Amino acid sequence: MTQQIKPSRFTLLRHGSVSGRPALYGQTNVGLSEQGLKDMYLAVETLDKADPIDKIVSSPLLRCAMFAEAYAEEKNQDIILDPRLSEMDFGRFDGIPYDRLRRHWDKLEAFWANPYKNTPPEGEKLKQFGIRVKSMWQELQQDNEGQHYLLVCHGGVIRIILACILDIDWKNANWFSKLKVDYASISQVEIASHKSASPIIKCIGAKPAGLITSES
Repeated sequence: MTQQIKPSRFTLLRHGSVSGRPALYGQTNVGLSEQGLKDMYLAVETLDKADPIDKIVSSPLLRCAMFAEAYAEEKNQDIILDPRLSEMDFGRFDGIPYDRLRRHWDKLEAFWANPYKNTPPEGEKLKQFGIRVKSMWQELQQDNEGQHYLLVCHGGVIRIILACILDIDWKNANWFSKLKVDYASISQVEIASHKSASPIIKCIGAKPAGLITSES
Protein backbone atom coordinates (compact mmCIF):
# COMPACT_ATOMS: atom_id res chain seq x y z
CA MET A 1 0.00 0.00 0.00
CA THR A 2 1.43 3.38 -1.05
CA GLN A 3 1.97 5.80 1.80
CA GLN A 4 0.08 9.03 1.27
CA ILE A 5 2.19 12.19 1.57
CA LYS A 6 0.75 14.88 3.79
CA PRO A 7 -0.13 18.20 2.14
CA SER A 8 2.33 21.05 2.56
CA ARG A 9 1.15 23.66 5.05
CA PHE A 10 2.16 27.30 5.12
CA THR A 11 1.44 29.44 8.15
CA LEU A 12 1.81 33.16 7.43
CA LEU A 13 2.45 34.96 10.71
CA ARG A 14 2.34 38.73 10.76
CA HIS A 15 4.74 40.32 13.24
CA GLY A 16 3.38 41.61 16.53
CA SER A 17 2.82 45.22 17.56
CA VAL A 18 5.88 47.45 17.31
CA SER A 19 7.60 49.76 19.76
CA GLY A 20 7.45 52.86 17.56
CA ARG A 21 4.86 55.60 17.22
CA PRO A 22 2.09 55.19 14.57
CA ALA A 23 3.73 55.40 11.15
CA LEU A 24 4.12 53.67 7.79
CA TYR A 25 6.68 51.04 8.73
CA GLY A 26 8.17 49.43 5.66
CA GLN A 27 11.95 49.02 5.57
CA THR A 28 12.44 50.98 8.82
CA ASN A 29 13.92 48.54 11.33
CA VAL A 30 11.55 49.20 14.22
CA GLY A 31 11.54 46.60 16.98
CA LEU A 32 8.70 44.68 18.58
CA SER A 33 6.91 45.87 21.68
CA GLU A 34 7.02 43.56 24.68
CA GLN A 35 3.37 42.66 24.08
CA GLY A 36 3.99 42.14 20.38
CA LEU A 37 6.66 39.53 21.10
CA LYS A 38 4.41 37.75 23.62
CA ASP A 39 1.56 37.67 21.11
CA MET A 40 3.75 36.05 18.45
CA TYR A 41 4.84 33.33 20.86
CA LEU A 42 1.25 32.67 21.87
CA ALA A 43 0.14 32.41 18.24
CA VAL A 44 2.91 30.02 17.21
CA GLU A 45 3.09 27.85 20.33
CA THR A 46 -0.65 27.13 20.11
CA LEU A 47 -0.23 26.18 16.47
CA ASP A 48 2.99 24.18 16.90
CA LYS A 49 1.38 21.84 19.40
CA ALA A 50 -1.32 20.85 16.92
CA ASP A 51 0.88 20.74 13.81
CA PRO A 52 4.64 20.90 14.49
CA ILE A 53 6.58 23.39 12.37
CA ASP A 54 9.28 21.92 10.12
CA LYS A 55 10.81 25.00 8.47
CA ILE A 56 11.01 28.70 9.33
CA VAL A 57 11.39 31.45 6.74
CA SER A 58 11.41 35.07 7.89
CA SER A 59 11.73 38.63 6.76
CA PRO A 60 15.15 39.91 7.88
CA LEU A 61 13.60 43.05 9.37
CA LEU A 62 13.93 43.22 13.15
CA ARG A 63 10.21 43.06 13.98
CA CYS A 64 10.06 39.64 12.31
CA ALA A 65 13.59 38.28 12.71
CA MET A 66 13.93 38.92 16.45
CA PHE A 67 11.08 36.48 17.09
CA ALA A 68 11.86 34.03 14.26
CA GLU A 69 15.52 33.63 15.22
CA ALA A 70 14.73 33.20 18.92
CA TYR A 71 12.01 30.64 18.16
CA ALA A 72 14.25 28.72 15.73
CA GLU A 73 17.02 28.54 18.32
CA GLU A 74 14.59 27.40 21.00
CA LYS A 75 13.29 24.62 18.73
CA ASN A 76 16.75 23.80 17.31
CA GLN A 77 15.58 24.48 13.75
CA ASP A 78 17.24 26.10 10.77
CA ILE A 79 15.97 29.48 9.65
CA ILE A 80 16.10 31.28 6.32
CA LEU A 81 16.04 35.10 6.27
CA ASP A 82 14.70 36.08 2.86
CA PRO A 83 14.69 39.81 1.96
CA ARG A 84 11.84 39.18 -0.48
CA LEU A 85 9.61 38.77 2.58
CA SER A 86 10.39 42.33 3.72
CA GLU A 87 7.62 44.91 3.77
CA MET A 88 7.23 47.45 0.97
CA ASP A 89 9.65 50.38 1.09
CA PHE A 90 7.70 53.61 1.68
CA GLY A 91 10.60 55.85 0.76
CA ARG A 92 10.85 59.23 2.48
CA PHE A 93 7.63 58.53 4.41
CA ASP A 94 8.96 55.24 5.80
CA GLY A 95 9.01 55.17 9.60
CA ILE A 96 8.12 58.86 9.99
CA PRO A 97 5.36 59.34 12.61
CA TYR A 98 2.12 60.47 11.03
CA ASP A 99 1.99 63.66 13.10
CA ARG A 100 5.23 64.75 11.41
CA LEU A 101 3.80 64.18 7.92
CA ARG A 102 0.90 66.63 8.08
CA ARG A 103 2.27 68.81 5.30
CA HIS A 104 2.47 65.73 3.07
CA TRP A 105 -0.96 64.39 3.96
CA ASP A 106 -2.32 64.89 0.44
CA LYS A 107 0.40 62.59 -0.94
CA LEU A 108 -0.29 60.00 1.74
CA GLU A 109 -4.00 60.03 0.96
CA ALA A 110 -3.26 59.69 -2.75
CA PHE A 111 -1.06 56.67 -1.99
CA TRP A 112 -3.73 55.00 0.15
CA ALA A 113 -6.39 55.71 -2.48
CA ASN A 114 -4.34 54.20 -5.32
CA PRO A 115 -1.03 52.66 -4.23
CA TYR A 116 -0.36 51.26 -7.70
CA LYS A 117 -0.31 54.69 -9.35
CA ASN A 118 0.90 56.83 -6.45
CA THR A 119 4.25 55.77 -4.98
CA PRO A 120 5.63 57.62 -1.91
CA PRO A 121 8.64 59.82 -2.75
CA GLU A 122 11.70 57.60 -3.39
CA GLY A 123 9.63 54.56 -2.41
CA GLU A 124 9.24 51.12 -3.91
CA LYS A 125 6.59 50.77 -6.60
CA LEU A 126 3.74 48.43 -5.73
CA LYS A 127 4.41 46.54 -8.98
CA GLN A 128 8.00 45.75 -7.93
CA PHE A 129 6.89 44.82 -4.41
CA GLY A 130 4.37 42.37 -5.85
CA ILE A 131 6.95 40.83 -8.20
CA ARG A 132 9.49 40.10 -5.45
CA VAL A 133 6.93 38.61 -3.06
CA LYS A 134 5.41 36.49 -5.82
CA SER A 135 8.85 35.13 -6.79
CA MET A 136 9.47 33.97 -3.23
CA TRP A 137 6.03 32.36 -2.98
CA GLN A 138 6.47 30.50 -6.28
CA GLU A 139 9.78 29.05 -5.06
CA LEU A 140 8.25 27.84 -1.80
CA GLN A 141 5.43 26.08 -3.62
CA GLN A 142 7.95 24.04 -5.61
CA ASP A 143 9.31 22.56 -2.38
CA ASN A 144 6.11 20.62 -1.78
CA GLU A 145 7.12 17.74 0.48
CA GLY A 146 4.36 17.63 3.05
CA GLN A 147 6.09 19.90 5.54
CA HIS A 148 4.79 22.74 7.69
CA TYR A 149 6.40 26.09 6.90
CA LEU A 150 6.23 29.12 9.16
CA LEU A 151 6.58 32.39 7.25
CA VAL A 152 7.19 35.33 9.60
CA CYS A 153 6.45 38.46 7.64
CA HIS A 154 4.36 41.62 7.18
CA GLY A 155 0.79 42.63 6.42
CA GLY A 156 1.56 43.77 2.88
CA VAL A 157 3.45 40.56 2.09
CA ILE A 158 0.58 38.40 3.35
CA ARG A 159 -1.92 40.31 1.24
CA ILE A 160 0.20 39.81 -1.90
CA ILE A 161 0.52 36.06 -1.29
CA LEU A 162 -3.22 35.67 -0.69
CA ALA A 163 -3.99 37.70 -3.82
CA CYS A 164 -1.72 35.41 -5.87
CA ILE A 165 -3.53 32.33 -4.57
CA LEU A 166 -7.00 33.78 -5.20
CA ASP A 167 -5.99 35.33 -8.53
CA ILE A 168 -7.15 38.72 -7.26
CA ASP A 169 -5.89 41.99 -8.71
CA TRP A 170 -3.68 43.22 -5.87
CA LYS A 171 -3.32 46.56 -7.70
CA ASN A 172 -6.79 47.41 -6.39
CA ALA A 173 -6.46 49.59 -3.28
CA ASN A 174 -9.44 47.84 -1.66
CA TRP A 175 -7.38 44.68 -1.29
CA PHE A 176 -5.03 46.51 1.07
CA SER A 177 -7.52 48.77 2.84
CA LYS A 178 -10.40 46.33 3.35
CA LEU A 179 -8.62 43.06 4.12
CA LYS A 180 -7.78 43.08 7.82
CA VAL A 181 -4.57 41.31 8.84
CA ASP A 182 -3.96 42.03 12.53
CA TYR A 183 -0.66 42.03 14.34
CA ALA A 184 0.40 38.49 15.36
CA SER A 185 -2.44 36.90 13.38
CA ILE A 186 -2.03 33.78 11.27
CA SER A 187 -3.25 32.95 7.79
CA GLN A 188 -2.89 29.37 6.59
CA VAL A 189 -2.48 27.79 3.17
CA GLU A 190 -2.45 24.11 2.24
CA ILE A 191 -1.23 22.39 -0.93
CA ALA A 192 -1.93 18.72 -1.62
CA SER A 193 0.98 16.47 -2.56
CA HIS A 194 0.10 15.81 -6.21
CA LYS A 195 1.77 17.96 -8.90
CA SER A 196 -1.37 19.64 -10.21
CA ALA A 197 -2.58 20.68 -6.75
CA SER A 198 -3.58 24.30 -6.24
CA PRO A 199 -3.09 26.15 -2.94
CA ILE A 200 -6.14 26.30 -0.69
CA ILE A 201 -6.57 29.05 1.92
CA LYS A 202 -7.67 27.55 5.23
CA CYS A 203 -7.96 30.78 7.23
CA ILE A 204 -7.07 34.48 7.07
CA GLY A 205 -6.04 36.65 10.02
CA ALA A 206 -6.94 34.14 12.74
CA LYS A 207 -5.93 34.58 16.38
CA PRO A 208 -5.76 32.03 19.20
CA ALA A 209 -7.83 32.61 22.31
CA GLY A 210 -6.14 34.97 24.73
CA LEU A 211 -4.27 36.98 22.11
CA ILE A 212 -4.30 40.74 22.63
CA THR A 213 -6.11 42.56 19.83
CA SER A 214 -3.81 45.11 18.18
CA GLU A 215 -4.03 47.57 15.32
CA SER A 216 -3.73 46.26 11.78
